[in-house]
Amino acid sequence: MTGTIPFRTFPKGTVVNTGLKVEKGRNFPIGFTSKVDVTCALCHATLSDKSERLAGVPNGELAIPLLVALSPNTAAGFARLNFNPLDPQYKGNGKTILDSKNNLVELPDPNKFEQAFDDAVLDVPFGNFESSPDSINNTTQIPSAFTFKNHPYLADGQFAVGPFAGLSAINNAVHSSEINLLAASQLSAATLNIDPEVYIGTFLQNAVDPNLRLPEGNPVKPSEWLRQVAPNVTQAELEDQVPAPGTGSPPNLRPSLVTYNGLVFSPNTGNPDDVASGTFLFANNAMSAFQNSLVPPANRTPENRQALNTGSVRRGAKVFAQAKCATCHIAPFFTDNKIHPIEEIGTNSARAKSRLKLNDLLVPPQLYTFNTAVPITSNAEVLDVPTDGISDSPTTLPKGILPNGGYKTTSLLGLSFSAPYLHDGGVAVRAGGLRVNENGSFTVVDPSGLGLTGTLSQGLPADPASSLRALVDRDLRALVVTANKAYPPLVRSNLDGTGHDFYVDRQAGFNPNQQTDLINFLLALDDKPGNF
Repeated sequence: MTGTIPFRTFPKGTVVNTGLKVEKGRNFPIGFTSKVDVTCALCHATLSDKSERLAGVPNGELAIPLLVALSPNTAAGFARLNFNPLDPQYKGNGKTILDSKNNLVELPDPNKFEQAFDDAVLDVPFGNFESSPDSINNTTQIPSAFTFKNHPYLADGQFAVGPFAGLSAINNAVHSSEINLLAASQLSAATLNIDPEVYIGTFLQNAVDPNLRLPEGNPVKPSEWLRQVAPNVTQAELEDQVPAPGTGSPPNLRPSLVTYNGLVFSPNTGNPDDVASGTFLFANNAMSAFQNSLVPPANRTPENRQALNTGSVRRGAKVFAQAKCATCHIAPFFTDNKIHPIEEIGTNSARAKSRLKLNDLLVPPQLYTFNTAVPITSNAEVLDVPTDGISDSPTTLPKGILPNGGYKTTSLLGLSFSAPYLHDGGVAVRAGGLRVNENGSFTVVDPSGLGLTGTLSQGLPADPASSLRALVDRDLRALVVTANKAYPPLVRSNLDGTGHDFYVDRQAGFNPNQQTDLINFLLALDDKPGNF
């Protein structure tokens, strides 16, 4: 007997790792409620070796691609990868519609398009996700939720303004742009060169609910059909979401630095049955306050204890200073809170370009006062969101992103729990891939364990110490990058582990023992980095 998920066949006996974690004595995996609702903990919590929940630690083994591909209409998210529904290779039995200029347009064959999109999704390693409708293959690994003083947020630092230094803006995005796939149609012509009717039609023609699927017979405008079968736009598309002030009205919302689709997640005030109910932005700000309370757990491994007892960690702190790592990774949070241009950091540029097409569309960021009741009344007070020092003007992307994209300096706290490394997770080595000698030198004993090909592309975890060694040793990094670039699914996904060419190795004047000491120092960093 074989199984198909949904276009890929798995022979009988194949073990399919979901990456889901179940606490001892619990009936549901972390991140699922008893009603099978999904919570943030699905991605941002995992289990220790003693089966203790570690809140804020990314579940780097989560089979996000597999779970997404299980959907019967996965291709509704086509804008999150490099897919054009009008590409001739997808022609077949697609519906014919009217676009926004009343031209007849043939949509892609739903089965061909779904299969191609699922295949692309399944190219992505475990622990990686994509939430930006930018039509770029630029997934990134799940970040930790240790957010305090780790602004700006996301790999490229695009969330930098508003409450909690941009943290509420990213929490808002999780509940608006990441969930509301249809909202991207408002900007699809300007950012994707895809007519909004084509965008909506592609979404609807294979809808899970048959009642939403485009009708047989004469061509229709998908947006008009949607309003015909789901006339209540708030209930159908904008539940718990309100337009931010100054962004306009659906379906013509404009982006701003606090909301890149013009919407704000803010459920109606006064609903005792909804934990997110409150005044404007209450839920996002509450989540930000909670996240800022999370701290990285201590590294309690025997290896870390030995490194502490032998003085290796303290020696590593000196190497950290000598190598000038602290130029950007400034204690106590080991970040300079800046976005560095792609030309400076040198990592794969795909993710850095995610928001560039929005720059000419931005309106000044505004929010309602936080005591404003929802639904919003016409006389609600409006606040201008400060952008001084963050962007050159209220209508330009944060400094460092322009003109070609950039990446933020990520905090180093909790590195022992966040392997693999760099935004794409491309710096990955499996446990057992290296043998470290007494003098700190190493030998690659299992080349199959190098790169994402030997780790998360197989659903196998990356080893923190070995992966950090690949980060700081240029020869080992070259082997890791070569392994990544030899695997076509990673090439298609722009995941390679290149860049951040700041090394602590022989060529940089450091001996193997110093390299090992540095790695032990990095693995010891937690919420009290001075207490070794």
